[in-house]
Amino acid sequence: MKRAILLTAGAMAVGLCLPLWLLDRPAIEQAETTAAATMPQTIAAVPELTQPTEPGTLLEVLTPGGVEKMELESYLVGVLLAEMPTTFEPEALKAQAVVARTFTLRHTLHPKHDNGDICTDPNCCQGWKDPRTYEDPEGVQIAQQAVQSTKGEVLTYGGEPIDATFFSASGGRTEAAVAVWGGDVPYLQSVESPEEDSPYEENQVVYTLEEFKKLILAAAPEADLSGPPETWFQKVEATEGGGVESLQIGGVTFAGTTLRRVLGLRSTVFSVSVTDTELFISTKGFGHRVGMSQYGAEAMARKGSTYQEILYHYYQEVALEQYR
Repeated sequence: MKRAILLTAGAMAVGLCLPLWLLDRPAIEQAETTAAATMPQTIAAVPELTQPTEPGTLLEVLTPGGVEKMELESYLVGVLLAEMPTTFEPEALKAQAVVARTFTLRHTLHPKHDNGDICTDPNCCQGWKDPRTYEDPEGVQIAQQAVQSTKGEVLTYGGEPIDATFFSASGGRTEAAVAVWGGDVPYLQSVESPEEDSPYEENQVVYTLEEFKKLILAAAPEADLSGPPETWFQKVEATEGGGVESLQIGGVTFAGTTLRRVLGLRSTVFSVSVTDTELFISTKGFGHRVGMSQYGAEAMARKGSTYQEILYHYYQEVALEQYR
């Protein structure tokens, strides 16, 4: 018989015994958190940056085949083809175009590569697919339209392009940057992201007890996993975004982000259950969950939100401006 493990989440409520599903919020709270509540009053005009930095429009892009020089807006078409399905709503694609442009210009100002502006590895910078060889010409046209209709628009904070992080699916609420990377970023805060119709809503990883022990002990040899498996798990702390901030296993406290890496989980929103021979970890969402949820943007667009409303919802206290 599978046994769910209940853990005390002191960060959420004193004296309550909760499972590791620390995501769900009351429906009334979802209704109160709207794009309109976080959006600046004037969004129609897109002003010029008052003190623009001239990053240039010609990029040196690190591809698997070497460094290629690409014009910024053309490069962004390839980013959209790699990062968001072109079957998504036009307003969601426009939001992604602005995010990708902002992300790119931020990297030209704060480069992480010595021999180029940005790379095509999604685990490092942004994904990119060559529009010239892309298998769906209609998809290329859709991506081009999203880029062209937002040409030059970027998100700024304090007059500089923001670190426009994004991810696939939140599972219901995004995470603040401080909960994932340890530093508070004013515009990367936790917000509701309801009605995400994503294929990553739930996922389950199954380990034998011996496999799980091996992974945990490789990360923390001092962990005591000698008793019944349901006794291995002790204190849990929750983040504002509904993820596991920390979890004590075998007397050792692990950060939720560490467990995501060690156990190969899709997100830090997870629950644990065990049998006599196996351990089940169920997750919600996919990615670091900081910034814009792509499936959340799609959900908002389907309900009639504009790309400006989507952006102002996921990024707090930012401005939408022309970079040149």
